[in-house]
Amino acid sequence: MTLAKNGGFTLIESVIAIIVLGISMSVMMTLVFPRVENSARSQYEVRASILAQSIMSEMLARGFDHESDPNGSIMRCDEVSAAACTTTLGPDGSETYLTFNDVDDYIGCWHTGDSTDCTLSVRGTLNDILGTDLSENYPNFRVEINVAYDLAIGPSDGLHRYKRIELTVVAGRYGKLRFSSYRGNY
Repeated sequence: MTLAKNGGFTLIESVIAIIVLGISMSVMMTLVFPRVENSARSQYEVRASILAQSIMSEMLARGFDHESDPNGSIMRCDEVSAAACTTTLGPDGSETYLTFNDVDDYIGCWHTGDSTDCTLSVRGTLNDILGTDLSENYPNFRVEINVAYDLAIGPSDGLHRYKRIELTVVAGRYGKLRFSSYRGNY
């Protein structure tokens, strides 16, 4: 009588297979899976830079100061026989997006969702700053804008020639992206 050969795994082979699978899964968990989570970071960075560029373009299209000449900037504030530049920066009264006339009107925190994490004074939603609904395209984003005179560049005559615009886009858990620009008094 001949014995039929059984085609299954032995106990030793099964234990070795479980150990190999455990090692391979631990390698996958520590090396590969975190990379998949970070793959969305670049998409958020691109979206944040597009949002920052849009807001920065809007801001730089505005005048240097509330006292600047809005008709071709023939007279600049702080010049001889012209009004002095504003010393207190920020919105001029109860201005809205449609009535912003200079770069420092944008100072504050603009958000799409929760405003509790704002480090600057809450100004409104991102819809208010660009005039279109951005909450669906930029969920959990916020933009913090600060504008200050920069007397360190240019001649040291005390005239206000440059405003430094610092724009920080917070893209939720994907971090902060900082952008800056200068607006000259010309």
